[in-house]
Amino acid sequence: MNEIVIDFKSREKRFAVIENQKVTKINIHQPTDQSKVGNIYLGRVVDVKVGMNAAFIDIGEGKNGYLHRDQLPLYIQNSDADKEKFPISKFIQEGQKIVVQVKKDETDIKGPLLTAIIELAGESLIYIPDGDYIAISKKVDQAPVREKWQSIASKYKTGHEGFIIRTDAVKGREDDFLKELELLREKYREIIQLSKDVSHSSLIWEKPIFVEEVVHELIKLKTGTVIVNDNEIKSTLQKKTKDRKDITWNYVFHRQKQDIFSAYHIDEVIENALKKIVWLSNGSYIVIEKTEAMIVIDVNTGKFTGRQNLQDTVYKTNLLAAEEIGKQILLRDYGGIILVDFIDMKSKTQQQEVKNRLQKELDKDEKYSRIVGFTELGIAQITRKKTKKSLPETIQMPCPVCHGKGMVYSPETIAFRLERELWEGQFSNHEAVLIELTENVKTIFCGTQNVHLKRLEKLLHIKINFSIIDNPVPVYFIRQYGTKEEVFRDRLDY
Repeated sequence: MNEIVIDFKSREKRFAVIENQKVTKINIHQPTDQSKVGNIYLGRVVDVKVGMNAAFIDIGEGKNGYLHRDQLPLYIQNSDADKEKFPISKFIQEGQKIVVQVKKDETDIKGPLLTAIIELAGESLIYIPDGDYIAISKKVDQAPVREKWQSIASKYKTGHEGFIIRTDAVKGREDDFLKELELLREKYREIIQLSKDVSHSSLIWEKPIFVEEVVHELIKLKTGTVIVNDNEIKSTLQKKTKDRKDITWNYVFHRQKQDIFSAYHIDEVIENALKKIVWLSNGSYIVIEKTEAMIVIDVNTGKFTGRQNLQDTVYKTNLLAAEEIGKQILLRDYGGIILVDFIDMKSKTQQQEVKNRLQKELDKDEKYSRIVGFTELGIAQITRKKTKKSLPETIQMPCPVCHGKGMVYSPETIAFRLERELWEGQFSNHEAVLIELTENVKTIFCGTQNVHLKRLEKLLHIKINFSIIDNPVPVYFIRQYGTKEEVFRDRLDY
């Protein structure tokens, strides 16, 4: 039984996937920290660094982006055998306008990583207008199937087009592939026209990440129940999937006052996904820690001593740990380098079986991941593609009290939690409410020129008053509700 629970009512959009009564995915999109990966901009070349074979591009927001020579269509389409010797200045000049796409978000010290080789993703293929190659997903491992789809893609390829054939394509029909290809071609033509209609560096196409990710889950899981708390997202999803005859979803509207994630116990799963220690069913446990460079996971036998010899205890613990580690990597959406310190196993056969158990869980994920192998010390090395912040990084920040040794909820997370609590409607019979909160939470909650505050007051028919408190970590307290006169009398400041 599959369920997708979607919280779309407040500004923070969330969805969770539940398979066989287990939460397998949690996705949180905060408007103040939205990933730009996939967005397409009209940019302007502000600096060409021949020594780096790269250019810096003004995209109209944030830091200038970094664009390497190898990410230019003119370079990859050049047939000269010595093209690697050509400097970037042969392909791009300062002041030039260029359409670029974000590959990786900017950080505190670096601007976004850009490419001029645009990619538009569909369910069955990734369309690359200037890619000039055809690739088949690595997860399609049967040679006859790969050859079949290589031939199909070649038949429809024109000019310098490129395709990456996804696993969903090989499960479908050729005419479905062609239909989606034409839609992606049309979308690209629209994007190019938009780039011609603007005169300065700016966003020209924003990837509808949240909706696309939900639709992807609907198509992947095929059937089940979608629980929503907003009619807009329900209508959008039904419209986007109405031509899919291979999926069947029943929609249920959540009408309770209780927050939808609380009602389905997803908030509890989120809380547990932020903890360092994860207990296993046999009394052993794993410890998950994030360092600056990687994720480090340690396996411990804990309370489990086993009934037979030590090696049997170690083997059973490592098998359980491998399965849970795979689930936690996917649930927490960790990427980059991940090291797992399994309890030392002397048997190479057992070591391989533990690796297979871990791989089985990671294979459930679309993101590319690879278990490199075990070191001489028994540490498993894993790499997983990272394109955005992990779940803990999305909703937490380093603690300002202990200077980053611990983690606390970010002002954004606290502000959106307050918004959801007001939406639950326990103050609906009152004219006004008084909230004590820190300044950083109030800033996020209210928005620029109080636009979000005014919107919420209008929707909830309640006057929201604030009293600013001094606290080292972001926090709020709902102190009083009643008539406007009662709340105004006790208000300290606004």
